[in-house]
Amino acid sequence: MTSRAEMAGLRPGWSWPQAYWRMVAWEFADLRLYLPVLSAVLILQGAGLALGVGLLFSTVPRAAAVFLVTGAPVMNLITAGLIFEPQLVAEQRTRGSYEFLQALPVPRSAAALAWYTVALVTALPAVALTLFTGVARYHLDLTVSPMVVPAMLLTCLTGVLLGLAVAHGVTVPMVAMLLSTTLIFVMTGFSPVAFPAGQLPGWLAAANQWLPFGPMATVVRAALVSGVASGVPRAYLVVTAWAAGSALVVAWAQGHRR
Repeated sequence: MTSRAEMAGLRPGWSWPQAYWRMVAWEFADLRLYLPVLSAVLILQGAGLALGVGLLFSTVPRAAAVFLVTGAPVMNLITAGLIFEPQLVAEQRTRGSYEFLQALPVPRSAAALAWYTVALVTALPAVALTLFTGVARYHLDLTVSPMVVPAMLLTCLTGVLLGLAVAHGVTVPMVAMLLSTTLIFVMTGFSPVAFPAGQLPGWLAAANQWLPFGPMATVVRAALVSGVASGVPRAYLVVTAWAAGSALVVAWAQGHRR
């Protein structure tokens, strides 16, 4: 009788790196029909936001353009993990393949990092095109620092872990899908990602200091433009705390095993 591991091409006893790379290949193969669509959605999301907002006004002040252009890539980095993953897991629960995937003889950390790799590879081309489009549209000069690497890696990782926490922590598929969809509106309209926190009501601006989206935008913006973002060390701490907390939720929800 064929085991789950044999069906997935996995072998019990593989080392962590072997399991990780096998899961990366599994994810790319399993999502081969979804990823081109997801990539197109991310490109339209980022570049469309950078271009579309400019159509609403005859002129866009430079300060507003900087926030818009440096905030749109953050949405690219977050969307694949935070929005797409809960909907994918909800679909797996609905069609009955969720338990099969959870039973594969693979460390949970290897499976999570494999999905992070897929999300990052899918998001980065959209990030590059979004920045190129925004800079060309508003004639901006970015001062990209080496911190752009850890800032984007951490932002994408936190988005993935938040998405995994929602996906595995919320067991009702419809609720998980609705929650992930709601987070799109929270991120776009109620978090200082593409606009300054000062434009929000005081209580909401204060709340966003402890929520993940604003700090994610802060660390990425600080790495792309100098002299605009403030409170960067604190933002790193907040984003890291959300990543760690989400990882604990995922471990608890999945029944963590090493």
